[in-house]
Amino acid sequence: MDYKEVLKTIADSVEGSIGIGLIGLDGMIVDQYSAEPDFDVAMVGVEYSSVIKNASKASQDFGLGPTTEILITTEQATMIMMMVGKSYFAVLAIGEDGNLGRGRLEMKKHIPRMEQEMME
Repeated sequence: MDYKEVLKTIADSVEGSIGIGLIGLDGMIVDQYSAEPDFDVAMVGVEYSSVIKNASKASQDFGLGPTTEILITTEQATMIMMMVGKSYFAVLAIGEDGNLGRGRLEMKKHIPRMEQEMME
């Protein structure tokens, strides 16, 4: 599967999309697509992989089940992070005027396709 194609499809479907990546929990990027050349998806993945791991551990420790989605909002963007299988996550950065709901919808629509491909 060409993950970049799926990532680009998601990003192109979301107004205000800045960039998107498929990242391992170890912080290594599998593939990425950036709508803005100054946005470093790989660096976002490295930094936020620890957030995902810590949130997942806390959720399990509290008996809440696995973490499936995390939103982080900053002054300039919102990061939507969703698990892709057990060892990967997708992160979509959307600008402050972007369509957050559409971003969540598109990710939920396409992540099962990526998970299916990982199992084959």
